Amino acid sequence: MASSISAAAKASAAFAHKKELAAPAPHRAGSSRRTKPCRVRAVASPARTPRAPSSTGSVKTAMTMTEKILARASERAALEPGENVWVDIDVLMTHDVCGPGTIGIFKKEFGEDAKVWDREKVVIIPDHYIFTSDERANRNVDILRDFCLEQNIKYFYDIKDLSDFRANPDYKGVCHIALAQEGHCRPGEVLLGTDSHTCNAGAFGQFATGIGNTDAGFVMGTGKALLKVPPTISIWCNLQIDGVCWINCRKSNHGRTYDTMQHGC
Repeated sequence: MASSISAAAKASAAFAHKKELAAPAPHRAGSSRRTKPCRVRAVASPARTPRAPSSTGSVKTAMTMTEKILARASERAALEPGENVWVDIDVLMTHDVCGPGTIGIFKKEFGEDAKVWDREKVVIIPDHYIFTSDERANRNVDILRDFCLEQNIKYFYDIKDLSDFRANPDYKGVCHIALAQEGHCRPGEVLLGTDSHTCNAGAFGQFATGIGNTDAGFVMGTGKALLKVPPTISIWCNLQIDGVCWINCRKSNHGRTYDTMQHGC
C-alpha cells in the first residue's frame, strides 16, 4: 500500500512540474522578456511520386514552358535547368550560308549516299546570297538545289528567277518569316536552325534556337540533338521593342546568353 502511495505521489509531482513548465511566466512591470530565436535545423521536402515518361506532352509538373516542351521531346517526366538531354527535333532549318557546310558534315559522317532522317522535317531556304552575281555565293545556292533534288526535300523554297524577271512562286523570302508563314512554327515543338535569329520562332509557343553546322549535320542524319535545359527568366511588362532590347542587355555584355526569356504583359 505504501509503495502505491509513493508511486502516485511521484506521478503527481511530475505532472505538477510539467504544468509549471507549460504555464506562461508572470509578467513583470517595467521589464521585457526576449525569447531566443528559433533555429531551423533541417527542412524535409515532400517526396515526389515517380512518374512515367509522358507520351502526349501533358506533363503536369511545376515546370516552365521550355522545360515542358523539352520534356515532351525527350520523353522525360520532368526536367530542370542545367540538365543535358537528348531531344527529338521536329524541324531543322538551314539556308545558303550554313547549308553547304551542314551538308558537307552530314555526308562526311553518315556517308555520301546517306539519307536525311525525315525529308519533311528539313526546311531549306536560300535567302542571304540571292541578290549577288558572285560566283561563290551562287555556288552555295546550287549546292542546296542539288542536295534537295537528291534527298527529295519537300520544303525547299528556291529563289530561281523565271523569264521576264518573274520570281519563282515557291520562294517565300527571309527564312524566319517563311518558317512562320508556311506553317513550320507550331506550339509545343522543337525547331533548330543554323542561324542565331532562329529563337524568333519561340514567339509561336515552341522551343527554337540556333545551332552550328556540326550539330545541324548530326541532326540531319539522326533527328536528335543533345541540348542543355536553359534557365527561364520571366518578364512582365508593357514595353515596345526598344524597351525589350534594353532589358535583354542589362544582365551583362553577353545579354541573356543561353537563357529562355518568357515575356508577359
